[in-house]
Amino acid sequence: MLQVAFTEKDKEVLKHERFHHPHPLVQQNMELLWLKSQNLPHWQIYKLASISENTL
Repeated sequence: MLQVAFTEKDKEVLKHERFHHPHPLVQQNMELLWLKSQNLPHWQIYKLASISENTL
């Protein structure tokens, strides 16, 4: 599994863009990345975002 390191600045941008980006698909992707930046396990991200394992 790919390990990604998020800086505090990255987390702030993700936190903002997950609600304010004009495109809904980008908002969803920002939400997924934000959840990942919170060190949640993938199974929990799937449940919270209501997506399949293959989507993440």
